Amino acid sequence: MMGKRQRFSRTEKGAKCADRHSYVDRLSVLPDDLLVYILSFLSLKEATMTSILSSRWRYLWTFIPKLDFNGKELLVEVELSEEKREVKLFKKKRLAYVEWVNHVLALHKYNSNVEEFKLFFPLDKVHKKSIGKWIQYALAGKVQRLELNFANTICLRRGYVQYYTFPYQLLRSDKRDCSWDTRRCNSIDFKCLKSILMKCVNVSGEALEFFLCNCPLLENLSVSESRQLTSLRISGSSSPSFKRLGISNCHNLVSVEIRDSNLVYLKYKGRAINFILEDVPQLVKVFVGGMITRHMEDILLLLSRHLPLLEIFKIDFMEPKVSWEETEKLCSAVTMSNLKQLVVKVDAYKDYSLLPLTNLIRASPCLQRFVVKADWFEPKFIKKKVKKITKSYKYVHLKEIEFAGYYGRISELELIIHLLENCVSLEKITVDPRDVDRPGLLYKEEVEAEEKEVRARVVNQLRNKVAPPVILTII
Repeated sequence: MMGKRQRFSRTEKGAKCADRHSYVDRLSVLPDDLLVYILSFLSLKEATMTSILSSRWRYLWTFIPKLDFNGKELLVEVELSEEKREVKLFKKKRLAYVEWVNHVLALHKYNSNVEEFKLFFPLDKVHKKSIGKWIQYALAGKVQRLELNFANTICLRRGYVQYYTFPYQLLRSDKRDCSWDTRRCNSIDFKCLKSILMKCVNVSGEALEFFLCNCPLLENLSVSESRQLTSLRISGSSSPSFKRLGISNCHNLVSVEIRDSNLVYLKYKGRAINFILEDVPQLVKVFVGGMITRHMEDILLLLSRHLPLLEIFKIDFMEPKVSWEETEKLCSAVTMSNLKQLVVKVDAYKDYSLLPLTNLIRASPCLQRFVVKADWFEPKFIKKKVKKITKSYKYVHLKEIEFAGYYGRISELELIIHLLENCVSLEKITVDPRDVDRPGLLYKEEVEAEEKEVRARVVNQLRNKVAPPVILTII
């Protein structure tokens, strides 16, 4: 006699079906090209860890086109170590970083194109042989974005003379050292380069001009802290795709000449130099900082003809006190009639008035967004009355105000009150009490405790001063 057929409820059937499908590895049945594409969204270390999943995954990561050697994790332990152990531990971590890059490149499939090649660790000229090989590897892989960031993030003393020097001879076929890998050396190709960043790398103007003339797709060039950079000439005829230039803290720089260029963005941070900008009609975004901000005459000398065309202007004031006299010079000399966004960074050293910044707003009649970034540097509270500007100015188009690094000082409150009283179309104020340049992990708990205290003070200070329809957001 046959037994009764067992019946299952819909719930039980669904559960059994789910269990059966849960064992199916649907990811691994995807084609290799799609899996490599997915891996390219992971960090390099995360991508290499997938090699332990199965034999199918063992070498998939070696085809990823993005090689981002970010050494930040290696530096964390150094940053948290005792001062007497710091140098010894740093040398150990630096060796580990070099070995990591060498290991990855030994396994990476060199016949695949390299979309992105990034190095981030405070290396110097001691490692010039290894770095040279890595750069050749990237260039032979038809790299599109090349970043050499050897910035010192952990305050160990190091000068220009210790910086790695970019090997200009590498760019010239008759000067290359091919002893390490003839195939890679002979296949170096600059044609695909779209972006170059060099930080704490000694690179000459001659080398940069070579890239500009021989990389038809190059759009972005950024150089910081280079001792060798003394002059730079850019012409639109030699670099038709070039759109973004950044030069920061290159203290031996004497002259920059840009003519007949499609340049859209310019960043310059440093002292006043012989800077020529001619026939750059598409320049709409500019950042200036460093010693050039001490005197408005220097900024006007550089940008007077271009300020009326700018849409975004960022200025990082070097002096802790922004004076009425200096900002009035710009306000009276030029009208930034196209400016939509103004970003100003100031030092929060003492409770100096921020009201002189309103001259910059007055010079921008169509301004829609105003951003202030206050860099905490021992911010002090000084008991004083809130001042007001005697003349009344109406900012017709200003809709959004953002204040980063708001500490609750009287100078900051003065500026907020003035803007609330004079902005006709104001819609939103965003206040962020966190430090603009947050310290490292060593002081994380202290910083977070101070930020919590500041946030409570800011809420108490502003909640009754901002009324609808204006929206106040405190981050």
